[in-house]
Amino acid sequence: MGRATCHPRREMHDPPRLSRACSCMLAVAALAVFAAGLWLRLDASGVNDVGLQLAGSAGKAHSIVNGRAADFRTALTADFFLVGAYTIGTVLVFWLGSRTIAVRMRHRCLVGYGIVGVLAACVSAVTEKLLLLHGLGGADWPFAWAAGFATVKWLLLVLTMPVAAVVVTIVLKRAVFYGCAQHRYDKEGRDDRECASHKTCRCESKRRGGRTGSGPHRPDVVPPWPVMEWGRSRWPRTARSDPPRSRETRWENGSRVPPGREQGETGFCVSGGGIRSACVTLGALQALRAQLCGARYLVSVSGGGYTTGALQLALAGKDRCGGKDRYRAGPGNVFMRGTPEEDHTRRHSKYVAEGTGQWLVAIGAVLRGLLASLGLLTAALLVLGLALSWGYRLVPLADPTRPPVFWGPAPWAVLVLLCCAAAFWFLWLVSLFLARQRLSGALETVYRTFVVAGLLLAVVVVVIPALAWGTKNIWKLPAPDTGASAGGAALLTYVTVLLSTTWRRIESAEQAVESAERSRLVRAVPNLTKYLLVWAVLALVAMASLLVLGGTIADGRRWPAAVQIGLPVVLGLVVLSLDQTWMSLHPFYRARLATAFAVRRRTDTDGEQIAVPYEFDESTPLPWYDRRHPDFPQVIFAAAANLSGDARTPPGRHAVSFTLSHDYVGGPDVGYARTDVLWNRTRKVIRKDLTVESAVAVSGAAFASAMGRQARAFQTLFALSNARLGTWLPNPGVLGVLWGNDADWGLPPMPGIRRLPYLLREVSGRYPMDDRMLLVTDGGHYENLGLVELLRHGVTTAVCVDASGGSGAFATALGEAIALAQEELGVEIRIERKDWEKLVPGSAPPLTPQQNPSTPSPPTPPRPAPPNPLAALNLRLSAEAVVEGEIVYPRALVDERGRTLGTRGRLIVARAALTADMPYELLAYAQTDQEFPHDGTSDQWFDSRRFDAYQAVGRWIGQRVAARLPVESATPRSRMQWCRKSGR
Repeated sequence: MGRATCHPRREMHDPPRLSRACSCMLAVAALAVFAAGLWLRLDASGVNDVGLQLAGSAGKAHSIVNGRAADFRTALTADFFLVGAYTIGTVLVFWLGSRTIAVRMRHRCLVGYGIVGVLAACVSAVTEKLLLLHGLGGADWPFAWAAGFATVKWLLLVLTMPVAAVVVTIVLKRAVFYGCAQHRYDKEGRDDRECASHKTCRCESKRRGGRTGSGPHRPDVVPPWPVMEWGRSRWPRTARSDPPRSRETRWENGSRVPPGREQGETGFCVSGGGIRSACVTLGALQALRAQLCGARYLVSVSGGGYTTGALQLALAGKDRCGGKDRYRAGPGNVFMRGTPEEDHTRRHSKYVAEGTGQWLVAIGAVLRGLLASLGLLTAALLVLGLALSWGYRLVPLADPTRPPVFWGPAPWAVLVLLCCAAAFWFLWLVSLFLARQRLSGALETVYRTFVVAGLLLAVVVVVIPALAWGTKNIWKLPAPDTGASAGGAALLTYVTVLLSTTWRRIESAEQAVESAERSRLVRAVPNLTKYLLVWAVLALVAMASLLVLGGTIADGRRWPAAVQIGLPVVLGLVVLSLDQTWMSLHPFYRARLATAFAVRRRTDTDGEQIAVPYEFDESTPLPWYDRRHPDFPQVIFAAAANLSGDARTPPGRHAVSFTLSHDYVGGPDVGYARTDVLWNRTRKVIRKDLTVESAVAVSGAAFASAMGRQARAFQTLFALSNARLGTWLPNPGVLGVLWGNDADWGLPPMPGIRRLPYLLREVSGRYPMDDRMLLVTDGGHYENLGLVELLRHGVTTAVCVDASGGSGAFATALGEAIALAQEELGVEIRIERKDWEKLVPGSAPPLTPQQNPSTPSPPTPPRPAPPNPLAALNLRLSAEAVVEGEIVYPRALVDERGRTLGTRGRLIVARAALTADMPYELLAYAQTDQEFPHDGTSDQWFDSRRFDAYQAVGRWIGQRVAARLPVESATPRSRMQWCRKSGR
């Protein structure tokens, strides 16, 4: 198996790395220096020198000294050794971190700030000690100044010392366990090379005559195209063998696909839209089966992936390795009309919940996630409040049990820091006017440092004590009232989550409203109500969190010792052992989808063909269960990787393409990783999300804590309540340096479990592009048709089945796909106006008594004919449901044999729309259902009649596409095998 072809690329400003042995010795030396200083300080006479540091006045200081001035002088003198020890030790730790684990520019900047903070704390501590020694001689003013310097010192120590402790822990951990991790990677690499011994892989290889689909010539990782991130640092720091050679660099980078995926053949893409799209896709692919069997790619998004995943799983079950069964599912007959697997899916179309028992399970899953999330966040707030409570007890920068004091040494220190910030800001402006670039950069750093320090000090000495004091009065409410308030908040959150995830679009009210203005108002009322309710719940949760934090700060140290010890221990165990993805609705959603779409055909002992669902715990690994079958296209599940910031995505778009297939997972913006290698090198918990069933669920994860351009309020609510879909998957962009032969020991290993920080990132909406894990959600958050992903693969004929919904005048998903293809790929799609106007509802000639869709009217009726019973559909009928367009690529396509195919392609768009020439039963159903065929995606509860109607629409538009794309478009080999398998 080939190793990763990318290697770490050093920038000119990158510092040299230290060896593991040298790093361990320096870390131990830093700890020894700190321990020596602490021992010298503790060996001195025990006095309350912290209280003396923060006394602020001579009267209070003398009451603390109480005649022991000599002992205090001894302690203050010993403090000089402690100050020197922790300054030297902490600076050494930060410098060690910059040479080992700080691989990102922003981390190295934080290291620099840490060193400056420690040195500033040292200066403040030394000045404070000198002032106190002078004040013990009888002067009054030194104590006020000493309290100010002590306040700044303690603030800096609180910010830097925990970070230094974390840095030295990480350095020692990575240095010690690096060899174990490398041994595990090597072992997993050997396992990957020997994967042919796997039972499924053996059967698949035998069935293909030894072809495995991902040979050793394919790289383990294909790095993404580079960008300049914060701090003018290139990411990823990898060198590619085939950089762009033209000025259209963005289009070349956006068009990159993994090795082995050739250009120049027919491809299909099916849109998102939940169960609605799944039904339409099923009908369309039944009508287009002959053409589908000759295609190269089948790209699916969200609901379209329900059907494509079902097709793939029905072809890749255990029974495929068994004996000869002439009734088994094959590409030509799988999920065709009347087959057992189609009947199974039809009977389980209400996959979310059917019946009282399943409804209770579904509601319970939402409630369980809500309680788990709120409980975990509450426990984290309690532990934080407990730490702050003891911190104010040991270092009394303020008294949380009393009203906040706005005048005194600590507030004066805040004022002095802000005044210094203002002074340096003025000097920075002067340097800009004088065009002193280096001086202005240094002054900008200084004034920003003073601003941050002043604001943090204000939070520590004013805001937090005020919060604790105010909360203490509120917590005086009786316990029943407090419990009832908390229960009411949780109940309101729960109800809001249910409404946000199941609220159906209310459009039928338009029929009862005459004016267009009032119609828009009626449509806006439900959405406005949802927004107000969501914001109210978020405000309530934020208020409750502040109350919990403030109350714990005020009284936490008075709790029983068992609670103070047990709470952090339990939280630590839960955080270390609980996977955050498995707390969400993702496992429930994946399991419910599998009950309807994960099925295989089997011939029973008595010769009866039956549909057998996949076992509940049966694994369906992508490398094997998603392999491309002969005479069937390669299935690619299109999802979206969520990113924050503007380093990779333009403003307003926070998602990029992320695909999952049997050969590679990833996208051009985040890189690609070989699926089989990734499967073998990830832990069991994350490996469960690298399956076909999980790929279907992830591609359809519409309700998530990150939804591209959707409202941030809903995303935060879904994260807080755990009513979120999607999952965290390894970032291919960082795997190259982890899997390479020259991997740096200071790099963080790939997580084996997604702990609490990932939930906090979803709550805060922070998704760095260079993080080890990516939040992968619904492909519709990037592009809902899958058309851009299909065009990325350079097909000459693209067939798009659009069931994305939307009853407006234009198909917004198609317009967005055309614009995105032009922006990211440089691909131009040309659809004539006379063609796309035919898709617009109301473009068809009106149904009149002389124009009945089923039976033509006589030329001269003897008496006036009655009105057409379907005339009410006139405004909903389109002239056509299938239109064609031209694809113009920026560069000529090249097939796998190296032949140039030109720059032109053909696009066929089949949209789920009503047309006048549809069968009578479909138009009759449309008359009874005002939203058909555009039911809201949030409605996932289809009965048999609605399922059949949408499937019939898909079959109808599929037949129209088949007339434009006959079987002759398939390859001769595929056409011959199709005819043989279908009995033609």
